[in-house]
Amino acid sequence: MQMKNRFTLKIESIAFGGSGVGRAEGLVIFVPFTAPEDIVEIEIVAKKKKFARGRLIRIIEPSRRRTLPLCRYYGSCGGCSYQHIDYECQLEVKQQQVQEVFSRIGAIVHPKVSDIIPSPLNYGYRGKARLHTAKTAAGVQLGFMDVSGGRLVDIERCEIMDETINDQIRETRAKGMNSFDDGDVTFWSGPQNHDEDAIVRMVKGREFLVPFTGFFQANLHLTGRMVDEVGRLIGAEKRDTVIDACCGSGLFSIFLAPYALRMIGVEINEKSVRYARENAKRHETGNTEFICGDVEDVLFDMARGKESVDLIILDPPRTGLSGKTIATVSELKLREIVYISCDPATQARDVRMFHDNGYCLESLIPMDMFSQTEHIETIALLRRR
Repeated sequence: MQMKNRFTLKIESIAFGGSGVGRAEGLVIFVPFTAPEDIVEIEIVAKKKKFARGRLIRIIEPSRRRTLPLCRYYGSCGGCSYQHIDYECQLEVKQQQVQEVFSRIGAIVHPKVSDIIPSPLNYGYRGKARLHTAKTAAGVQLGFMDVSGGRLVDIERCEIMDETINDQIRETRAKGMNSFDDGDVTFWSGPQNHDEDAIVRMVKGREFLVPFTGFFQANLHLTGRMVDEVGRLIGAEKRDTVIDACCGSGLFSIFLAPYALRMIGVEINEKSVRYARENAKRHETGNTEFICGDVEDVLFDMARGKESVDLIILDPPRTGLSGKTIATVSELKLREIVYISCDPATQARDVRMFHDNGYCLESLIPMDMFSQTEHIETIALLRRR
């Protein structure tokens, strides 16, 4: 019997990735832009063996958790997926998603997940934007990819960006963007000095220099709290040697230097390493050193040289760690590992591999570094069994 194409569904929850979840005819159906407790009419757009994807046709009975999106491009632009859900509900959803991901992918029966730490601002919090540009018959477009990922949405402002970024978007559009080829344009918040490569970021009253093309935590109002949480996790006991892997411009290396006799930052981006050294000099942290190189190779050399390391802080890209890096870190026989991630799914996968290598998950702290979006930042503490 062929499945019909349209259904009335009650949305039960929100899946990792942002779609609402309902059920019909024995299938789980994922529907973007729905909220828990919505009763909706949907159309099936793709069907697999055990689940289907639906498109929202109309809201029959709106959930009490619904709210009005602030952004005029919401629903078309692919940048945000939760603006239609009230902020308290967003936090509940993300908390539950972290629990589920670590249960399912991490194979941890009752993961020790702390209460999610909210963002002090849930709009206007981002300190960096990378927008796409494209020349069309109608002129140059500047914006983000749409929800399908196949079309550029031309925008005049972004509600989750710091207002100084929106000022720059407006100024760039006013100039006609003649200087840009098709590609990406990066904007950082704050006053811009285009003669210099360095961007200045303030965290807990300290200035950090970051290369224009480098990485820094996106949430201007939660980065200091993240540093505090990592410090609280590792405790006041001083270690002999601490490694800050994927250290960028030295944020954790410098703030956590008092916890170590020797702090070693490892980073592949040469400019970031240059600024990390400059930042350490400015903040007079004499026990820090920085190695420019691939984390996997540097750690492999340390393990082969049987170097003694007490603690490692890992903050890899969204893709997580390679199997070789996990094996090498495990070979160092560290007492503790702090693993910071912006993708709980790849982190849960890696934590499971660390578990197979003798480590257990001691605690997990979710942080809402990316309000209004499906993304979640998590800090995991692993201890050697």
